[in-house]
Amino acid sequence: MLITNILSFLFIITILVVIHELGHFLAAKSIGLKVEKFYVGFNLFGLGLKKKINDTEFGIGLFPIGGYVKVAGMVDESLDDEYEGKDDEYISKSMLQKVWFTSGGVIFNFILAFILFTSIIYIDGYSIIRDEPVLGNVVDEKPADLLGLENGDVITKLNNTEIYTWGDLSEYIHSRPSTKILISWNRGGEILSDSILVGSMISPYGDSLGIIGVEPIYDQKSAGIFTAISKGFSQTFNWLVIMSYSIFSFFTGQLGVENFGGPIQIASIAGEASQIGMIALINLMAILSVNLGIINILPFPGLDGGHALIAIIEGIIGRRIPFKTLMVIQQIGIFLLLMFFIIIMKNDISRLL
Repeated sequence: MLITNILSFLFIITILVVIHELGHFLAAKSIGLKVEKFYVGFNLFGLGLKKKINDTEFGIGLFPIGGYVKVAGMVDESLDDEYEGKDDEYISKSMLQKVWFTSGGVIFNFILAFILFTSIIYIDGYSIIRDEPVLGNVVDEKPADLLGLENGDVITKLNNTEIYTWGDLSEYIHSRPSTKILISWNRGGEILSDSILVGSMISPYGDSLGIIGVEPIYDQKSAGIFTAISKGFSQTFNWLVIMSYSIFSFFTGQLGVENFGGPIQIASIAGEASQIGMIALINLMAILSVNLGIINILPFPGLDGGHALIAIIEGIIGRRIPFKTLMVIQQIGIFLLLMFFIIIMKNDISRLL
């Protein structure tokens, strides 16, 4: 299982990084920027493979998490402050050109997610919930399973409220986290009742949702190309909204840092997805591609959004921010990102233990 997790993780991360950095690379080329390096993985201590083609050094770093495109005349993660003022340097470009380059990776991540979601729906179809209160799957070790509910049971009442649809069931449960309620169900014509303690989980929006660990019955529908495109766009947009709310909830304190996971958790989820099948693994890749795009677009030093923000500020004030100031900003950003990475790695290790 460990080998499966590692290989699945590397498969997903490598593709996401290549696509992200390809976005930066093509954006740079489109505005005449000199690309000095294109790396997948980080070549810390010079460890990795490299080959120079024309003016660009292409390489695979030994450390597989991340990657980068380095262009001439830009203070970035390399903390290189050398520039000559040539036309092919980042510093010589206009505000819009700088924003275009720094946004290239994010744009490609969103495009990749859209293509993957669309392809999955076109090949595998899409699922719709059968809107009746029949249990399609009872999750192991969750409240419903511990109570003894089974697949095929029909929920008839929650407390004194009659339940007619799956929407009725989910709405009632979601609104009552950590609450004991009376649940009634029909099993083969026999009506059974018992009390159940509704569990609780944090939603991406930062609020608590009640759960009992049950899933509906899904009906699978086939999709033509136009339906697949439409639903692929919808899924990309929906995940973009969910991820954005998660980040917002984190910064407003509604969602704690303990809810975030790092490479170990991603590897674990990727391994589980690969066990289900290639469709599940590609679906996870699409979700992570949206996630990578959202994180990188944040206006934070060391991220693409931070570089774009600096370019916008320089455009507004009509002059360049001194290189020494940019170096300090970049160093602070890298330090804070490193601290956050250490925290989520601690979360990963805690989950393993």
